[in-house]
Amino acid sequence: MKENILSYDEAVELCAAHQHIVGQLFCGEYREFGQVEAVVIAPANKLDKWAFTKYYQKFNDAKQALAFYTGYEYDVVLIGKDNTGNVVSRELSAHLAFANNAPDFFTELD
Repeated sequence: MKENILSYDEAVELCAAHQHIVGQLFCGEYREFGQVEAVVIAPANKLDKWAFTKYYQKFNDAKQALAFYTGYEYDVVLIGKDNTGNVVSRELSAHLAFANNAPDFFTELD
């Protein structure tokens, strides 16, 4: 799957447009992470995205977590926590693709 590569300005716009996802449940195999805690800008490549997630765990702040990154390719990710409290991230594009193909997964279960 091709990574979603955005300029910083595009990422800012996309991130702002999807803040309504905060508080919704992750979908698909990420459902176990519960609710989306934040929609944030992250580096586009996988290694830098992993480092960003580790820095987010440390600082609990997206701007501080992104400060290490000197590149020009960005993505938008959803932030949540696993059952041990570690920060996890999922690409917004993957979340939206799943939600658009299986919208019933947004239904909260009793």
